[in-house]
This record gives sequence, structure tokens and C-alpha cells, in this order.
Amino acid sequence: MKQDILYIIPLVILATACNEKAHENVEKSSSQVASTLEDVSKTIRTVQQTANEIKKFSEDMAVTGERVKGIKGVELIGNSQWEYKVVSVDDTSTETLQNSFNDLGKEGWELSARLGSNKQASLVFKRRKALGD
Repeated sequence: MKQDILYIIPLVILATACNEKAHENVEKSSSQVASTLEDVSKTIRTVQQTANEIKKFSEDMAVTGERVKGIKGVELIGNSQWEYKVVSVDDTSTETLQNSFNDLGKEGWELSARLGSNKQASLVFKRRKALGD
């Protein structure tokens, strides 16, 4: 029986030491898992914030797109040069004048002034000179 105890004591010590070491490893692993989960959680929050910012930006761009949809162009010219066209208004019918003015508008002419009396009125149209003219 004494011999049995001699064998059992080292086994108990070994089992106890292994159990303590296993417990320490479990605690370290649990701590590492908790730290990793916290990092994953931070990453998810960052991704959510970024997604929300992208969504807001997209919505803003959609609104801006709707606002500028009707703009046909912007011309920024420093030293603008103009050309003028004088059109006499006589007893021409309103429809004929309207058609003429629509044609002038398509060519880029814009009404600038009215000259003369009611019976012999002239209209002055202007438009920017094309570059190189």
C-alpha cells in the first residue's frame, strides 16, 4: 500500500499542476477572445458609421443632381465681346414675330433693348461673340 501511495502522490501533484496550468490557459484564452470581440465590435461600428456617411453623401448627390438637371451649361468668360442685331418691328403679325424671336433665341440672341416709337420700333438683340470671331 505504501508503494501505491508513492505512485498516487506524484499523480495528484501532476494532475493539480496540469489543472492549474489549464485554468490559466483558459483565462488567457477568454481574455484574448474578449479583446478580439471588442475589436470586432469597434470595426463593425466604424463600418456602420462609414456606410451612413456614404448613404448621406449619395442622398445629397441625388438632390444636387435634381437641382442641376435643368442647367444646360455655364459660361465663364472674362472679357466678353458682344455682337448685336437690330430687328424692325412693323405691322407684322404677332405669330410671325414670335416665330422670328424663337428662331433668334435658338441662335443665342437675347433681347437687350427697344428703340424708337411705337409705330417705328426696333428691337436690339445681343449675344456673345464666338471665340475666334
